Amino acid sequence: MSKKLKILISCYACSPYRGSEPGMGWSFVNGLSKFYEVHVITEQKKWEKPIKKYLEEYKNENLHFYYIRKKRMKLLRKIWPPSYYWFYKSWQKKAFQLASDLELKENFDIIHQLNMVGYREPGYLWKINKPFVWGPIGGTENVSWKLFPFFNLYGKVFYGFRNILNSLERSLASRPKMAAQRKNATIIAATSEIKNTISTLWKVNSQIIPEVGTLLIGKINPNQRKENEPLKIVWSGQHTSGKALPILLNSVSLLNVNINYKIDVLGVGKETKNWKNIATKLNVNQNCNWHGWLERTEAINVMKNAHVLCITSLKDLTSTVTLEGLSLGLPIICLNHCGFSFVVNESCGIKIDISNPEQIYNDFKNSIKYLFENEPERFNLANGAIKRAKDFSWDSKINQLNNIYKKLI
Repeated sequence: MSKKLKILISCYACSPYRGSEPGMGWSFVNGLSKFYEVHVITEQKKWEKPIKKYLEEYKNENLHFYYIRKKRMKLLRKIWPPSYYWFYKSWQKKAFQLASDLELKENFDIIHQLNMVGYREPGYLWKINKPFVWGPIGGTENVSWKLFPFFNLYGKVFYGFRNILNSLERSLASRPKMAAQRKNATIIAATSEIKNTISTLWKVNSQIIPEVGTLLIGKINPNQRKENEPLKIVWSGQHTSGKALPILLNSVSLLNVNINYKIDVLGVGKETKNWKNIATKLNVNQNCNWHGWLERTEAINVMKNAHVLCITSLKDLTSTVTLEGLSLGLPIICLNHCGFSFVVNESCGIKIDISNPEQIYNDFKNSIKYLFENEPERFNLANGAIKRAKDFSWDSKINQLNNIYKKLI
């Protein structure tokens, strides 16, 4: 039997019990351990206890963890949030020192800079003279200025400044460019937009692997809507300006009275009260069920009973709810940008063009009307959603990484 190849992965956030970046990190390293001897450098304070707890119960001889504690100054971060990167950069330098020592001892076949996904901090592992992988990478894209009318005042100011600063950073930052242009390296983009930006900025080709994946939930039979049943729409996310639920509220307010619909709104946030007021003013609140924050299993049950998932995000990578919706057999109506433009296709949903913002409300309205009046087509999209979800399973992502590793070696 041939000896397993050794992979060294810098995975700052990694937890078997969490979602988002820590869950993404864990899903990648754990999946890769089925094929490789995987050595992982991760942050100590947050992730050592949950990782050790998991490995005590589920032994895995192919996973080896090394922990480095990151310094934190919570007060400074409250005063100046970007100070996070000062301490994160320091952690990356320590990770490089540890990686260099481990390389002398272990002689790795591949080095992989996995997360955090933001492009601003590529770490230093690319300096080690071994085949190198960086990504999935996120954060390079700006919010389209055409979408700014949909933000509240805070959102306009926040994302306006972010666009300006991000344009400067991605053009002037030297280490991301050096890491991306390193020989014998593969760069992974989280979305098709980021792939295009990487090509423009750093003159390198990249492969697309979204940062989130699906844990396929057994055999799912999509809901078939009965003749007199309302179209059940589900919306899920943090209640912040960038998630833009009012796009959906304004859109359904334009529907004819003969279109019977219900909206299940999941999540909470500082915009909740304002959004409820908007729903009342638009005379659609009687069709809305505001669930607030639910445990994941409860939220999944709400989604299982729906007929369509609407996503109105103005700024996102891919978002976990997109893949959850697909895996539950929900057709998706979304804006045609960010990670949604890559994940959602004609087989599983409807994408709304953002080039003409004045038309977005009408396009959302017409898409909802179409699915209400064409149940056979909605049901075909539901089956297409389940099929599409399999393309983004963690097993599929690991297979993609396998191919990347083999080509590099």
